[in-house]
Amino acid sequence: MNKYLFLIGPTDNFESAEDLESSYFADPLAFRGSAYTFELPEGLDEDVPVLVGRGFAFSNDWCMDDTVSLLLVTG
Repeated sequence: MNKYLFLIGPTDNFESAEDLESSYFADPLAFRGSAYTFELPEGLDEDVPVLVGRGFAFSNDWCMDDTVSLLLVTG
């Protein structure tokens, strides 16, 4: 299994994916976005984790407009 972290936040608060990532790891409790962790089996097409991460975000009222997002492999 591979572990993933999908981060998403508004462009009003984050200028780039690097800004989003550094803000989350600096203080996850004060992070002004959303973070979703999940696991998927190994060997899937590389687009699948992105789609799953976006699915979590979009199911929680996020959208592509005026947001920045990032998918990290954590394990």
